[in-house]
Amino acid sequence: MKSRRSIAVQRRGFTLVEILLVVVILAMIAAFAVPSLLGTQEQAQIDLASSSVKNLDRMFKLYRQSNNAYPSTEQGLKALVEKPEGEPVPKKWVALLEELAPDPWGHEFKYAFPGEHNGEKKPDIWSVGPDGQEGTDDDIGNWAKEGGDDEGESPAESK
Repeated sequence: MKSRRSIAVQRRGFTLVEILLVVVILAMIAAFAVPSLLGTQEQAQIDLASSSVKNLDRMFKLYRQSNNAYPSTEQGLKALVEKPEGEPVPKKWVALLEELAPDPWGHEFKYAFPGEHNGEKKPDIWSVGPDGQEGTDDDIGNWAKEGGDDEGESPAESK
């Protein structure tokens, strides 16, 4: 007959089957969790770009109130950071931003006035989106998308 001590010594470790079962369970959890987390990060980047475009739009409205005009396409986004040269000459220019931050994918935001989407009403401000290419469906701008009326909405948000 075996003593209690020898039985306790024999049961200290896990069997190979127990370890494999735990690994399989962890793999199944990871298979469900990882795609969900990746989709969340992509949506967060899209939301951040949309919010940044809206903030830039607000900054340009303040710029227009002070200077009676939007900056030209050539003066662009830098008009918020440094006094622009050329026409239209700003009357009461003040720096509205310390620096221009890139979009969540590291690309510069784009600016055009008059714009292709907003015309003479207000400038077009946009991010080229995750693919980094201008004029594609994933661009995030301050204009209403076709089939929707939400400014700054991207195709990924309307899914």
